[in-house]
Amino acid sequence: MKRICLFTLLLMLLVPGAGAAQTASSDSSMPLDLPGYTSELERWSAAARRLREHPNEAVSLRKQLPEHWSVAVREQRFLVSTQWLGVALDGIAANPRSAADTSQDMRDRLDSMLHDSEALGQVSEVDFGTAHAKLADILKRREFRSVGTPSPVETLWDRLTDWVWNFVNKLFSRVAGHPAATKALLWAVVIGLGLAFLVWLIYSLSHISPTDLWLRHSAIPGEGPAAPSSWQEWAERARAAAARGEYRDAIRILYAAAVRRLEEAGAWRADPARTHREYVRLIPADSLQRPPLLAITTCFERVWYGHAQASAIDYEAALAELESLP
Repeated sequence: MKRICLFTLLLMLLVPGAGAAQTASSDSSMPLDLPGYTSELERWSAAARRLREHPNEAVSLRKQLPEHWSVAVREQRFLVSTQWLGVALDGIAANPRSAADTSQDMRDRLDSMLHDSEALGQVSEVDFGTAHAKLADILKRREFRSVGTPSPVETLWDRLTDWVWNFVNKLFSRVAGHPAATKALLWAVVIGLGLAFLVWLIYSLSHISPTDLWLRHSAIPGEGPAAPSSWQEWAERARAAAARGEYRDAIRILYAAAVRRLEEAGAWRADPARTHREYVRLIPADSLQRPPLLAITTCFERVWYGHAQASAIDYEAALAELESLP
């Protein structure tokens, strides 16, 4: 009977201990959230501070220490090893005199881990809606207005330029081993670029675009069957064009009327081969005829060859200059 009572008492003592161990094991396997992990670090930092004055607590703390801390942050799980902390507690238990230095090292490392956990808690979740709205605002700025999906024509042009560059690279690679061919190719490129620059320079200085080059002589009074016989008839045609709102053409006709009026005054004989500035240079610099003709010529070149917007004010000014010709 005595043995039965002792066995029953021993069983009562062991069962609660096993249940507690099972609970602790299950608790240690459960992941901590970030606030729980932070609280755990604060608790162990306070315990490390007590070890300086109470090194005898190292043994009991060592039994409470799990193998690792499992932390769950934003659907991710991290395992934080506690092996270094266990080694430190074992060292204090074996040599209590080292408690001051070892506990300070433990506190420093725990405080560093605590600082990292607090910093991690301050990182906000990525707000993709806000990011997309901010990106849309940036793309609305003036410097990005021309950015867009390339059109089929632009894509074709890009492919064409790529093909040309590849062809040029292959061509130069093949002639690189032939000095004579390389020299001839380089001279051809230089001459081609020079001719292109010369053509551009001529057009720029004469204010004539390639599309309007064939109209060069149409602005000067010709000998066609429909050409008016006097400058007054040219002026009437200009008024009719202005009445229709065709101010650009009206100014061109006013220039023709000015050339015809000066021809009738004996200043020259109209020649379609002459340029507009040549007509101006034919008038002496001190002549009263030169300022009105220069003003009409400048207005005509600006709206006809310079493609400036012609207005009723431009037409009225040119008409006034025509009527002021002596």
